[in-house]
Amino acid sequence: MTQPSSKRSGGRSARIKQRSEKNNSERSQASGFAGGQYKPLSDHDVNRIHEGALHILETVGMGVIGNLPPGAKEMLEQGATLSDSDRILIPRAKVEDILAKTCRTWTLHGLDRDRSIEISPGHVHYGTAGGAVNIRDFQSRQYRETRLFDLYDVTRLIDTLHNIHWCYRPLIARDIVETETLDINTAYALMSGTSKPLGITLGSVESVEAVTSMFDLALGGEGQFRKTPCAHSVQGDGVPPLRYAEDRCIIKEASIRAGIPLMIASAPQAGATAPAALAGALVQVVAEALAGLVYANTIAPGHPVTFAPWPFVSDLRTGAMSGGSAEQAMLSAAAAQMGTFYGLPTSVPAGIADSKAPDAQSGFEKAYSNILAGMAGASMVHESAGMHAALMGCTLESFVIDNDMLGNIERTVRGIEVTDETLSLDVIANVNIEGPGHYLGDEQTIALMESEYRYPTISDRQGIDAWEEDGAPDMETRARNYVQNTLASHYPDHIKPELDKILRERFNIRLPKDIMTPGNTRWQTTE
Repeated sequence: MTQPSSKRSGGRSARIKQRSEKNNSERSQASGFAGGQYKPLSDHDVNRIHEGALHILETVGMGVIGNLPPGAKEMLEQGATLSDSDRILIPRAKVEDILAKTCRTWTLHGLDRDRSIEISPGHVHYGTAGGAVNIRDFQSRQYRETRLFDLYDVTRLIDTLHNIHWCYRPLIARDIVETETLDINTAYALMSGTSKPLGITLGSVESVEAVTSMFDLALGGEGQFRKTPCAHSVQGDGVPPLRYAEDRCIIKEASIRAGIPLMIASAPQAGATAPAALAGALVQVVAEALAGLVYANTIAPGHPVTFAPWPFVSDLRTGAMSGGSAEQAMLSAAAAQMGTFYGLPTSVPAGIADSKAPDAQSGFEKAYSNILAGMAGASMVHESAGMHAALMGCTLESFVIDNDMLGNIERTVRGIEVTDETLSLDVIANVNIEGPGHYLGDEQTIALMESEYRYPTISDRQGIDAWEEDGAPDMETRARNYVQNTLASHYPDHIKPELDKILRERFNIRLPKDIMTPGNTRWQTTE
């Protein structure tokens, strides 16, 4: 593959890499920056949504697809009731009791412990998710079905992007059909491609057992994953509107027994599987997320669970999902606000573009939804990078572009620190009375250069002359150069050869070893 490069790209690339490494510790804040500045709902509205959700759980309750799963039976033994229409009615007191006891802070570990993050109410982190089934091919720029090697490539690209804090699988390997084999190979591609915290969705009880065994091996032996879980699992327990699904609940129970932190997402679509009225959609999704929280805590009180109301939006002209809409951005922010109201670590979806390419539409759709979610205090913003076509597609270039966007958003969430020192009264006096009349060489300026300010990886801040001298590259071209250079050279080696051999002997690993080492021809550049 051959990509255009600038005349001065070597020097500029070195400077970018050096600056990126300097900022790495500040960019990957373990506890996140405090959000909650943006409140799309008034306090009165929040209470009405809350009361509406409790009313729905008490009077409409949760239906069941299939037979009553074990957790539902335990709920009935602990205060829930079965209505005449065989729906599980959850009383207010039960919900309030669970809310009082639920886990509020937990750690999502990285295979590299320095990359672990603390998940807690109102402290904002951004990561991936999505499960795209199409990827824009890097060479042809045409969409095609996703494959296992695409997941590995995306993961090792994300490994270098400091503003993306975890890697939940952004795409599904469509070249693997069998559920357990898919889940095993997804986990293997993730853990081989990055030492960041991971995210998975598992399709069977057998997958839960196999994947946690893999993680145990990666972490040093049996039982290590339970002690330091390096992956969370996005496991819905129902099918909107307001129904538990037996098969999903059983997988969720197996995940709890295996010690996997859960993000129990409910994802109704306003106008399709939730009311078209945005307030009504919020009532339903909060009720469903609370029902999931009750279910998990009935099985295992205090198990680490992220409250995850994920309301999506339909374009009512067609019925298609609209991930990049203003309505989607508001709903996600409002869902984050509800999590803050409950004092729970909360996940919401944001950063989803309806656009199919990393263009201007993609930029504004992703930016306003990601910033509103962060400002509203979401602990985990899933799907924040790389996703297009309302989650049906992704592009390599967008992960890189969106990383720069997220760095700027994280800086705005962090806000402006006002202290005696940062007010700078003495600095202002010294510079203007006895100093040179400018602040460029001042000790404070130098000291704050790498902490007060963020520097993008690929965004252009050159003067016009320098930009033109470099060939006048646009954002996508710069992102393509980054992708090309990174995927040609960055092959993480934290999974040692002896461990990899054990994994391949015990599990049906489909990712060829010869594409996981430097020097293979897949991303070889031509001078």
